[in-house]
Amino acid sequence: MEFLNPTALLGLFALPLLLIPYLARRKPRRLVFSSLLLFLEGGVQVSGRPLGRIHLPPIFFLQLLLLALLILALSEPVFSVRPTSIAIVLDNSASMQTVEDGKTRMALAKEKAGGLTTELGVSGKVDLYTTTPRLQRVNAAPLSTIEAKSLIGSIQANDLGDPPIDYDDALSRLARERKYERVYLITDHPAASQDAVARVISVGQPKSNLAVTAFEVRRSSLGNARLEASATVNNFSTRDEKVKITVKGNGTTLTSREILVRADKSASASFEGLPEYAGYQAEIDIRDALALDNRRFATAPASRHLRILAVTPLPQALTSLRSIPGVSVDVVTPADYQKSARTGYGLEIFHFAAPEVLPENPALFILPPEKSFLVDLGAPLGNVQISNWRESNMLTRYINFSLFRPTYARPLKPQTTGDVVIESPGGALAFALERKGFRYLVLGFDPLPYLGRENLPMSIFTLNFLDWFFESGALKSQATGEPIALGPMQPGDAIIAPTGEKASLKSGGDYFLDTYRQGVYQRQRGRETHLYARNLTDANESELRTPAAIELQGSTQTPGSGSALFTFWPYLLLGSLLLLFIEWFINPPLTVGKFRRGSRQAV
Repeated sequence: MEFLNPTALLGLFALPLLLIPYLARRKPRRLVFSSLLLFLEGGVQVSGRPLGRIHLPPIFFLQLLLLALLILALSEPVFSVRPTSIAIVLDNSASMQTVEDGKTRMALAKEKAGGLTTELGVSGKVDLYTTTPRLQRVNAAPLSTIEAKSLIGSIQANDLGDPPIDYDDALSRLARERKYERVYLITDHPAASQDAVARVISVGQPKSNLAVTAFEVRRSSLGNARLEASATVNNFSTRDEKVKITVKGNGTTLTSREILVRADKSASASFEGLPEYAGYQAEIDIRDALALDNRRFATAPASRHLRILAVTPLPQALTSLRSIPGVSVDVVTPADYQKSARTGYGLEIFHFAAPEVLPENPALFILPPEKSFLVDLGAPLGNVQISNWRESNMLTRYINFSLFRPTYARPLKPQTTGDVVIESPGGALAFALERKGFRYLVLGFDPLPYLGRENLPMSIFTLNFLDWFFESGALKSQATGEPIALGPMQPGDAIIAPTGEKASLKSGGDYFLDTYRQGVYQRQRGRETHLYARNLTDANESELRTPAAIELQGSTQTPGSGSALFTFWPYLLLGSLLLLFIEWFINPPLTVGKFRRGSRQAV
């Protein structure tokens, strides 16, 4: 026999409380009677003690049985026989790397999974599933118990957050479609409720934790040799913690700083004047239950050189950008754009032109053709006056907008979500958006050619958007699981993972998908090496105190599941209701009317 809600059995410890009404006796009071004859026959001597000898009438045992049946019914007992076909779903998200008494939660989950296979008969079959990067089956064919134990030992937790899975629906569907007699989910999430066929087995206890949740290394502006970094630490505990953040470059300690992180708050630290390295790491000197989120990685920002591919029918306007230190420009006509090699550019500028789809590079669109996929253009305006702008945006810094007056503009009507940065009374003039980690900017006016001090407000804006794209072009850290864009590949190209494993890249693929480990990935192409940082960005995995509970609604119904489970708690509930009716019939409640009639007769 099993219990789907074993927590309810704790109510059995409250059954002795039923004795209290029978043990407690009222203290005797002195009353004056005209005669004691009424008490001579059948009278009993009352003790002066509030607690006397226990006299338990038969109704007490009936009430005791009634309460016991109600508690057993709430615990949802089922009779079961040994199943022959089960599925084991192992949660292999990042939080399963949390250490519990010297063992990771993943190791505890494997022990639980191994115990489940032992319960199967000799002819039992097992299918194994993992939850990250998505719910998927590990084995191709059903496994015997010995094969299942061997495969369970090889499953590792990924550095990924929990995927958005509706476990009630997913586990029910698995049981229905593959006719499993049992489906077990082993996870570090608690179970809010259980199902007769789909079951949740929880491992681990709530724990406090600290995590590095952000780390960036950047240049202050285009052409600036100085590097600066910032790191953020979150405190997932109920007490303040003082921690030291250390920044390393290619494994060499560069600088450190001690900060105080308040309970359930975050704190940040900045570092300036860092030397140039290919890769950087920030870590905190604390030993907590989850070591994975105590460090974070970043790659070197883009070089001080910004290479631009300009697509325009007016090349002279774009070549004026070459006068800016650190900027190089290659110009092609719109007809030659598709034929050109577009790798290695930090920015693509479409001047009175637009591609068919968004390029996989940061891009600036200056007065694109009407009815493009990004914006529609309004009626032309002359001598435009700026009415509103985003003061906190890098694109608008240091600009005196009372002097910023484009001679010609066309208001923008965005066709997608993004941010309006500059507005005129006629509509938006600068519209920014971000897709797949790339920044895009659409302008309803032409800031070119670059004239330097001859048109200072417009020149400042030009430098601002170059810095804005330059900052986005930095190889910023992305989340684990996000693919790495490869572009055209050559024979011999390879990726080295943070674990040291080397994977050859085959032509025809545009992305490297296996980024399930936190760290720096190295792409090798001949003598060139490109670095890409991937970090755990799901703060829910670092919050080890209150993981979301998994609730199963009991909707799993599979052919053959009745042979493995027989639910009989409804019969217990029916029996308890029957006993309640009998108890009420034997010992009916004293009504007010009867009490009053008895009082009048006594008088």
